[in-house]
Amino acid sequence: MKRVQFSRYGGPEEMSLAEYSLPALEPRRVRVRVKAAAINPLDWKIRRGVMKFVTGNRFPQGMGSDFAGIVDEVGTAVTDVRVGDEVFGTVEIKRQGAFAEVVDADARLVAPKPAALSFSEAACLPIPFATAWAAIVGAARAGSESRIFIHGCSGAVGSSAVQLAQACGAQVSGACGEASLASVELAGVRPAFTYPDKTSFAAYGPYDAVFDTLGTLDVAEGLAMLKSGGRFIDINPTPGRMLRGFISGRYRMVFATGGFRNLREIARLACEGKIHVSIGLEAPFTDALTVIRNAELGRRPAGRIVLIM
Repeated sequence: MKRVQFSRYGGPEEMSLAEYSLPALEPRRVRVRVKAAAINPLDWKIRRGVMKFVTGNRFPQGMGSDFAGIVDEVGTAVTDVRVGDEVFGTVEIKRQGAFAEVVDADARLVAPKPAALSFSEAACLPIPFATAWAAIVGAARAGSESRIFIHGCSGAVGSSAVQLAQACGAQVSGACGEASLASVELAGVRPAFTYPDKTSFAAYGPYDAVFDTLGTLDVAEGLAMLKSGGRFIDINPTPGRMLRGFISGRYRMVFATGGFRNLREIARLACEGKIHVSIGLEAPFTDALTVIRNAELGRRPAGRIVLIM
């Protein structure tokens, strides 16, 4: 079988499309023949070594997190997934490998793919929407009276957060790049600001929650934008920000893992049309190295990029 992998941490030049063999299937895992795999910035961040304190120094390591496909094999302790089921899901940071013909996944991180969703659409859901769920539904506790500000509202996680907040009935405003302003306004972000316009978006507050998807909003500035009891929510775990999270009850660091248990609910919302994904490119798996490299270097279309097996 073939997969995208790397034998040391580094840039795009470290990737290769290589033959690999999966280990013996563990009792609580499933084998999925991948039909589509969505590209996330996390994928190349892991290859660069940003998370090597988790991923370690055993090589080669596979690349890719989010996938959709058909179950090939199930472990002896798996009871709610069967061979032949169409599913979507993700893999743990320690066991990347969705950019592959077959992926080995924890059964708890896999959910049924609704017939109404294509494999490509389903593959785009896990990390962005699970992260947004942990932030908006979990940490922000968004509701009909909520005012939420999303810094980076045009990216994969940011746009997912906008949709989930709106599905909860919240009023959403946010900041993005100049080129994305029209599209986020069309998506219902009211008002939408550009990143340099800090004075204006701070003055439009206070907010029940400020969600920084980029890690570029100063924490003190974000906290100052909050109502009493509001929360500054972050997904960028630098040591300084992690320390701030321990000492401030109004600062919350969240991770996609906090939303993975809600994959079925996320799929339901997608089927109901309350959330959606925008796919900018579907590329054949044989072009994976070029497509990943281009995305990493910023040469990519608007919308998500999906590898088709």
